[in-house]
Amino acid sequence: MTNSPEQPLPIRICAGWGIGTLGPVTVLTATNVVLLRYLTDYVGIAASVAASLIAFSKIFDAFLDPAMGVLSDRTASRWGRRRPYLLLGGALLAVAVVGMFAVPDFAETSTRVAYVGALLLFYAVAYTVFNIPYLSMPAEMTANYQDRSRLMSWRVYGVGVSQIVAAVLGPILLTWFGGGEAAYMMMALVFVPVILMSSGIAFATTRDAPFTRPALHVHYPLKQQIASVASNRPFLVLILVKFLTLMGLGVQAVFAFFFAHVLKLPSSALGSYFLFSSLALIVSQPAWLWLLRRIGDKKTVYMIALALSVPAFLSWLLAAPGDPAILLYLRASISGFAGGGALLMGQSLLPDTMEYDYRRTGLRREGIFAGFYTTVEKLSGAVGVAFVGAVLSAAGYVAARGGEAAQPKSAIHAIYLIMGILPAAISVLGIIGLLFYDLSEARLKATQVVI
Repeated sequence: MTNSPEQPLPIRICAGWGIGTLGPVTVLTATNVVLLRYLTDYVGIAASVAASLIAFSKIFDAFLDPAMGVLSDRTASRWGRRRPYLLLGGALLAVAVVGMFAVPDFAETSTRVAYVGALLLFYAVAYTVFNIPYLSMPAEMTANYQDRSRLMSWRVYGVGVSQIVAAVLGPILLTWFGGGEAAYMMMALVFVPVILMSSGIAFATTRDAPFTRPALHVHYPLKQQIASVASNRPFLVLILVKFLTLMGLGVQAVFAFFFAHVLKLPSSALGSYFLFSSLALIVSQPAWLWLLRRIGDKKTVYMIALALSVPAFLSWLLAAPGDPAILLYLRASISGFAGGGALLMGQSLLPDTMEYDYRRTGLRREGIFAGFYTTVEKLSGAVGVAFVGAVLSAAGYVAARGGEAAQPKSAIHAIYLIMGILPAAISVLGIIGLLFYDLSEARLKATQVVI
């Protein structure tokens, strides 16, 4: 360990750690975008069954997170508490992505269902093994309030690039490889070196980053874990706001319906939208960091980012077929820019709440908080997607097989509602929630470390 936690981290450590997110988020985005269609159209599993398997794996993954957090808290190795899991998680993810998109041609449907269910659970474990220790690292790597945001900006860069790779390059690869069942396996094989490279770079470049030792004699029963979280008010407020804002991301499942039935645009237009949105998210980072340096308060910058997203969401209420493409790309750019600020500030506040726990208790248990944080992330996304399905069904949305059915006005109105008003309302509720977040840099530094 050659760097002090109080000193700004070298760029090579920040960038290397940020690259670590490339593999996991690429796989996560790819599974969200194309896995369901692969399972229904090529593996031959009923849509309701495939969706249920995916939903169950997410719920299983969510409740696995706190346990992984405790395990990483108690891990002792010469590479630190968290870094070994970067390599292990990366290797497991590489196996999982190939397994999910290369389902053997079993004769019995029940066997295929069992195989897919087992692979989805394996993927959930692999993602958790990497992601929980990875998100626990910033609180150890730097104790500098401003530097944590700089560090997290590199992860946001990684998230943006990952979304481009999966949501834009993924469909291109499927077309390039012929568009059939084998194309999905080839796409997965292209993702494998991305996963292994990103996890290896994150492991290697953080070898000189500060890290802490585990308290091996301390055990964390579930009751104590819940009590730890409940006593940390800033953390509770943060996960409440994250639940709301990430539920908004889950609501984005309506995008495909809006583009097809309202704007009457092909799927390629949706890919272009996400390309502009992801690029805006990436290029926004220096601007948000500059604003943070000027204002000095992460909560305020977070609220500004959420406020900026509100008019972008509401503008969808004015969208109609035949709108100029520039309006589509303008909405994408504003949403991506605002989303970049919200993502950066939300993740920057997490290690602050971890340090606050350490200062109050003298215990290093970042993994517990990372575990609960990601549990809320996954549950909120599941709630958002489920809400979209429930509203569309209640509005009389007509499902079709092999084509697009004409939709009643009630369904179109529901799509508009979910696309514009709902996410805007979620952002406003997030702003209100942040009013109760009171962990400033001054208060954090004033909290005495318990010896």
